[in-house]
Amino acid sequence: MRRPRLAAATASAFLAGPLLLGLAACGDSGDSNGGSGGSAAAAAPATPAASASPAPQAAIAALTGSDTAVAVDPAVLTALKSLGVAVAPTGTGKLTQQYGPTLDFPITGGAVKIFDRTQVTPYVQGHIEHQGSGLRFSAGTKTLTVQNFTVDPGTSMLNAEVVEMGNAKVPLFHLDGTNLKISKDSAGRAKLDGTQVQLTDTAAGALNKTFGVTAFTDRMPIGIAHITAD
Repeated sequence: MRRPRLAAATASAFLAGPLLLGLAACGDSGDSNGGSGGSAAAAAPATPAASASPAPQAAIAALTGSDTAVAVDPAVLTALKSLGVAVAPTGTGKLTQQYGPTLDFPITGGAVKIFDRTQVTPYVQGHIEHQGSGLRFSAGTKTLTVQNFTVDPGTSMLNAEVVEMGNAKVPLFHLDGTNLKISKDSAGRAKLDGTQVQLTDTAAGALNKTFGVTAFTDRMPIGIAHITAD
């Protein structure tokens, strides 16, 4: 099964927005043919060392904000209610009505590097952190708490720590950027709207086991992500 990837769209977004720090000087190196055209230098141009690693074309050294907002699919809310499972944000996470019922998590840090796609795979590398916020699923005395989300553009995955598993880090959501739209907000920040958020098989299994159900499945649609970053 082909996994839709967020990398290409994420790269375009960061390059289009105010986060761009500039392309690395790794292409043209000021090649000049002035002087004696028949020189030895012209006949034997210098070549890079074979062991040299490709330099990133752009690098965002430090992300500082703003947030990742997930507009929750109404069908998910209906399903949770029918199962008797409640979900609520924790820490600095909050529930808003920005896009209908929306779970909002502040971006607290991270870094991204973008390479030439013909030289490096994955060509978008890095992480977007959401420390200090999360989600708690609960039903009676049973709970499953996920927190400290990290978005990995290279794998199109959102990972999280699970409190009830000793803060073990697990893949929580697939991120499908097929319908991603890129823009800037009124403050000039980069906006990435339209990424589909889907449950992973690992997360589905943990939820089913915790609450004694079979309703959670791999690729179950959770909602649509709206990321605002600077």
